Amino acid sequence: MNAEFQQYRFARIEGHSITRARLEAQFKSGIADLEEFENAIAQQLAAEATNCAPWRKSEIEKSGYQDGMRMAALEFFWSHRQELQRAGMDNSAHQNPMAHA
Repeated sequence: MNAEFQQYRFARIEGHSITRARLEAQFKSGIADLEEFENAIAQQLAAEATNCAPWRKSEIEKSGYQDGMRMAALEFFWSHRQELQRAGMDNSAHQNPMAHA
């Protein structure tokens, strides 16, 4: 396997694993606040690899790490979308009780 690709691959796996664990820990008791959840996902999507993984020095490693972070954030979002939809319905029912009557 190409050494450069291998660096990218390992960095992507690491970025994915760390980001997934970070999000799971943050929301281990469930998603109660939709805005907090959206902000956490947005932060992961916008994060720079150099800020999250300063040990990744080469551009290919930084790119891989950042791609892994983004994939994990999007996967986490999609895997919890039903929970988000229920939270959204619950919030709208509290704001306008007649909307679901």
